[in-house]
Amino acid sequence: MKNFSWRLQTDVPLMSVGHLNQILHSTVSDADIRMSEHPAFTALRGTLAPKLQIVGDVAIAPIQGTLAHNPDAFEILYSGVEDSRTVVAMLNEANDNPKVKGVLLNLDTPGGMLLGGPEMAYAVSALRASGKPVVAFASGLCCSLGYMIASQAAEIIASPSAIVGSIGVISSVTDYTDYLANLGIKIEYFTNDAAIFKGAGAVGSTLTDPQRAQIKASVESAFTMFKDMVQSNRPMVKADAMQGQTFSGQAAKQAGLVDRIGDQNYALAVLRSYLRP
Repeated sequence: MKNFSWRLQTDVPLMSVGHLNQILHSTVSDADIRMSEHPAFTALRGTLAPKLQIVGDVAIAPIQGTLAHNPDAFEILYSGVEDSRTVVAMLNEANDNPKVKGVLLNLDTPGGMLLGGPEMAYAVSALRASGKPVVAFASGLCCSLGYMIASQAAEIIASPSAIVGSIGVISSVTDYTDYLANLGIKIEYFTNDAAIFKGAGAVGSTLTDPQRAQIKASVESAFTMFKDMVQSNRPMVKADAMQGQTFSGQAAKQAGLVDRIGDQNYALAVLRSYLRP
């Protein structure tokens, strides 16, 4: 996930060193930014989008890979990135299907970008509000944003070796000023006087103290939303289990992060116990 790693770390649209080098040492056409997507890539998105698996009167919804809002086709194809918008569409499809009486979330995700993330959790809540029970199954990773989604289910079942948690928010800003200075490049930005936060983290700039404080405040605000969302449906999850750490299997159950330990068939059985006769 080399291309995506920096996007996972921050909501600030920064540029990788490799891309920066490409721009500095190539023609404009070589470093041209994609303004529109080729129809073949659009079709590829549809092919790679997560699909519901209907098993009788329940649907299994796979939520796998790193979650991002509107990733490009290459990230989806080569880096295991999933578009959060297609996950929402999949969950809404299950909600709209009258033959689907309940949904099992099959989660194997390290998390992803906050942008577009809560909408997936809200889609789970909408399923339950419409009378369709939802059970989450942590088959592998169920971390960070993945746990936010799972937390809105009626129950969370984890496999014995599942890794669960990482409840927290992280953001990073890379300072390229020394790197550019070694290349003999200095970038100057001009903003209106009141725009003291404009361009925070832009390539070639150094964060000011007010900008650092603003980013830290946004991280704390995002964590408050995350924590409140988890505890609104899982009040048994205490603050000491929401410090960014992960738990495996039984330890996750002891921390209140999951309800039971079992495999997917067991999770399906738990889901069916919620179905109306």
